[in-house]
Amino acid sequence: EKENWGEKLGGFIPYLLIPLCLTGAMYPAIDIGAGEKERGTLETLLLTPVSRFNIVMGKFLTITVSGILTALITVGSLLLWSKVVSAITGAEVIKEALATFTLADMSLILLLLLPLAFIFAAVLLAISIYARSFKEAQNYMGPISMMIFVPVMMAMLPGIELNWKWASVPIANVALAIKEILKGTIDYAMLAVIFGSSVVFALIAMAACVYWFNQEK
Repeated sequence: EKENWGEKLGGFIPYLLIPLCLTGAMYPAIDIGAGEKERGTLETLLLTPVSRFNIVMGKFLTITVSGILTALITVGSLLLWSKVVSAITGAEVIKEALATFTLADMSLILLLLLPLAFIFAAVLLAISIYARSFKEAQNYMGPISMMIFVPVMMAMLPGIELNWKWASVPIANVALAIKEILKGTIDYAMLAVIFGSSVVFALIAMAACVYWFNQEK
């Protein structure tokens, strides 16, 4: 029964969580990069006796927390209202669907979202620092949103299953892993590979962001 519901919800939950994580990080990233350039506060910040690495990490962590919180608040709201509706209407279908979510499942999903949020934060901050204005940063980030949907939608296609090959593909691996977690059929060795590869991509993105921020131009 859990596997059946996990198969049904497994395509929907990643499609909700991953873009939300990106969207929640996008506007803070635009504001504390390109927005600060427009307001003239970035130059003042760079004159303070704080290393550029620390400035980048402060901005980076702000964006990451914003992205994760957006996803968590939305999912929490969805679960809360689903319980309210099932309590009022007595809908057995909603109760059965909610029964598939365990605390362990949600913890694993959150763990997988963390390095993904790091990747999004680093990429978005680098783009925001590169852009000369708030509007220009928005124009650059539009295509990024579309690019994120491609691996998520690929993970939803019939016949696409989590294997060692897909475990190393960023974003798609997390979407497939969430589906397997909800089904209760996740291979924990593969989960470690997914988390490890996501962390590696996140570190590369963070290093590129710090390097870009250190360029005087």
